[in-house]
Amino acid sequence: MSTDRMRAATWCMLLSLIGLGLSGYLAYLHLGLLRGELLGGAACSGSGAFNCHAVTGGNWGQLFGMPLALWGAIGYVTVLALALFARQSDETAEAATTLLVVLSTGFVLADAGLFLLMAFVIRFYCLFCLLTYAVNIVLLIVSLRAFGAPWARAFAQAPAALQALAPSRPHSDAGLFWGLVAAGIAGAVSVHAATTFVSQGSAGAMRKQVREFALRQNRVTVDVAGDPRLGSPAAPIQLIEFSDFYCPACQRASKFNTIMLAGRRRDATFVFKHFPLDTACNDKVTRLVHAGACKVAAASECAHEQGQFWPFHDMVFGQGATYNLNNLEGDVTRLGIDLTRFRACLDSGRGMEAVKRDIAEAGKIQVTSTPTYIVNGIPMAGGLSPAVFEEIVAVLQELQ
Repeated sequence: MSTDRMRAATWCMLLSLIGLGLSGYLAYLHLGLLRGELLGGAACSGSGAFNCHAVTGGNWGQLFGMPLALWGAIGYVTVLALALFARQSDETAEAATTLLVVLSTGFVLADAGLFLLMAFVIRFYCLFCLLTYAVNIVLLIVSLRAFGAPWARAFAQAPAALQALAPSRPHSDAGLFWGLVAAGIAGAVSVHAATTFVSQGSAGAMRKQVREFALRQNRVTVDVAGDPRLGSPAAPIQLIEFSDFYCPACQRASKFNTIMLAGRRRDATFVFKHFPLDTACNDKVTRLVHAGACKVAAASECAHEQGQFWPFHDMVFGQGATYNLNNLEGDVTRLGIDLTRFRACLDSGRGMEAVKRDIAEAGKIQVTSTPTYIVNGIPMAGGLSPAVFEEIVAVLQELQ
């Protein structure tokens, strides 16, 4: 076996192990979301354009029901198996190198499509996904250099190269390749099946529970005129949340909302409504739970008057219950909100009036806690995870 091909096989082994590590971590994030957990810290769900959870946890983050990360893991196990196969002899090295070129080309083409999906559909980027793209580009470069022939020839030679992997007597080393690939597939499928069962029960159990719940509920109507909204009002999925800026569960829900909506930008709309658990403005609660929540809610409505509700929303929920109202004017100024107009809104009571209108709407449909969601007229108290939301969407589509 030539030194160049030996070196290339070693590099491919190393790259496959790096790719496996990245795929494993992305699968860990995805499977955590199935359990309603936000894993990975700020590197995965921080502010700005990077949000791995939004990329991996939505309906675009899986293929045939299994996370893309686990498909990636199977791909990297295949690369590792080919690299080991390449080290056996000159004949196996030629066949394995040919297939590595074809496989890595497929990886890079798939990555290009996924990148466009992140950029134009999900509108968030996943740092760890981008790192796997870099691994795949290097893998393609290494395999092409080892191949030592025009790119197109690899695809012409691929059928013959596949024959070398037949577990026949002359190529008995192919058994190691197929053993590794089979182990990779079995491992990925087993991890997904076990995690799904632990988090959602047997196949179809969650869908059945959601369907039964939806059929038992009386549909409600909520006036959302003038409320902060994301997405088209004509979208088939109408998601309304009654929330409290000082509610820890609502802070968590705000992160899940981002993930859920990222995969449904074309067919879902989200409306934010206030239900502060603060007796200063909310006559529907009997005790003070979150002091100052009414003032923050009113301030958000004054930010809404200047088209800055969502930046204000993200800023406050970024700090949650620790948000200091003494910093309010400085914070809104940093958001680009005109302070004179903002003060005038607060002083006139317009912000508080908008909050009380939401509270009155909440009273009509008997909202008592936050977060409370209304999904196409179906009220649901408590937070939603991306997995549960997708089941709700599927049930709504069945019931149409």
